[in-house]
Amino acid sequence: MSRRRAGGIVGLLVILGFVGYLSVSPPAALTPLLTGDRPSASAGQEVPAIEGAPDVRIAVAGDTGTGTPAEEATGGRMAAEGGERPYDALLLLGDLIYDVGDATLVDRVVTEPFAPVLDSGAQLLPVLGNHDYGSGEQQQILTALGADAPWYAAQVGSVRVLVLDSNRVDDPEQTQWLRETLAAPQAAGTWTVAAMHHPAYSAGHHGSDLSVREAWGPLFADAGVPLVLAGHDHDYQRSTPQDGVIYVVSGAGAKTRPVGHQDFTAVSSATLHYLDLLAYDDQLVGRAIDQDGNLLDSFTITR
Repeated sequence: MSRRRAGGIVGLLVILGFVGYLSVSPPAALTPLLTGDRPSASAGQEVPAIEGAPDVRIAVAGDTGTGTPAEEATGGRMAAEGGERPYDALLLLGDLIYDVGDATLVDRVVTEPFAPVLDSGAQLLPVLGNHDYGSGEQQQILTALGADAPWYAAQVGSVRVLVLDSNRVDDPEQTQWLRETLAAPQAAGTWTVAAMHHPAYSAGHHGSDLSVREAWGPLFADAGVPLVLAGHDHDYQRSTPQDGVIYVVSGAGAKTRPVGHQDFTAVSSATLHYLDLLAYDDQLVGRAIDQDGNLLDSFTITR
């Protein structure tokens, strides 16, 4: 082999090694270019003090059921941020127990990592994910967590949370229940938030679940639902308004995957986090908070 050719091969290997390093540990300024993230303008800022007295505060996280230190760190960050205004509810957006929904692991990977939040009085609102169906014990998991059915409505102060089972989006009974529940009269000042596992809009690894979008998207839009939450993709995403509805993916409560962006993407980031949701009389405030206690994103929905 000639010296010139050998030098060229060595140079190529150096370049490939450098590119590999950047893809694994990119400098902050290069992250959006290399990963496809679309960071929020508020990313990296300190979490501001809560303004006023919210009527309701809900902690939201998805794809948490690993029993790993990352999951424990998410629960610990929730507890640390709870402070003087503890959470009224803890909403877990599916994949409660990896890998196959073993109901004997409920305490170890669901309730124990979030014990500080639950012990402060938060109501647990579980959502079924695809991994929770692996053993066929999905109902045992729900029962152990205090839920009677895979889809249900929970009233948390002024917030009505509609929990759906997106594993069964084609179940006509569920869609009829959703249609009737959305049409039911509500007390003045009620916010309605929908929660499920599979996202209708996602630029992540799994992408948008079109069956969810087609079956339920028009119902959310017609009923004026302001916010729809999902997990499944291990990242954070916030959509631009879709027929008046904001769709948020919060599926990085215990692990992450790379995420990109599409034409509906307002914010996307492959960062471990949870969502702090504050409800006031005239607005919903969402604050995605990473495990270091910094903002990943913040948004406000008014009425």
